[in-house]
Amino acid sequence: MQQLSYTNFEGEHLSRIVPAYFYITTRERNAWWGTTSKQYRGPTSLTCTLAAAKKVAEGWRAQGSAFSIQQVPGLHVMSEWTDVALVEFHTNDSYSTWDQTHADEIKAGMPLRDVVDALGPMGHWRGTAPSPHSFVSGVLDGEDVAEPLGPRATFHAWSSYSFGGKYLLGWTEQAGRHKAPGVRRIAKLAAPETTGD
Repeated sequence: MQQLSYTNFEGEHLSRIVPAYFYITTRERNAWWGTTSKQYRGPTSLTCTLAAAKKVAEGWRAQGSAFSIQQVPGLHVMSEWTDVALVEFHTNDSYSTWDQTHADEIKAGMPLRDVVDALGPMGHWRGTAPSPHSFVSGVLDGEDVAEPLGPRATFHAWSSYSFGGKYLLGWTEQAGRHKAPGVRRIAKLAAPETTGD
């Protein structure tokens, strides 16, 4: 996944938004006195598959590092030429507080730049907006495929453990904390209106 750049969007318009699974990789370093600190690595911490997320963790390995991977609901935002991943992952129900009275700003045909802005930290939120650190985005590469959410989407999380520097990390799976209604609602709001003939 590439870093998001508005120059990529010049002259592009929203085709559709699909709720999809994405993966956030977080590096945790041992700090003083046995505490840990979490570090997000910008857009490279956002991937479309668990295998890619594990590969990111392997690339970040250093002595004292541990990793967590969260499977999260996100928005696969599509235009004529560009596919963008948008994730708001600090809240359990991502995008649940986005203000739907501004749905006209995320309709098919709107400039892609405006849609991405509307769904970002400076967008329209009921109450307090999520932290800007909660948002991770990227432009999908040609080989990236975002898996659409199923009708009964559940989410998982993984924590790493080490067998030593010469071996790949091991992973323990647990239930994730995220829910999908917020991203599903955004996709419905963005859908083109159908007219009955």
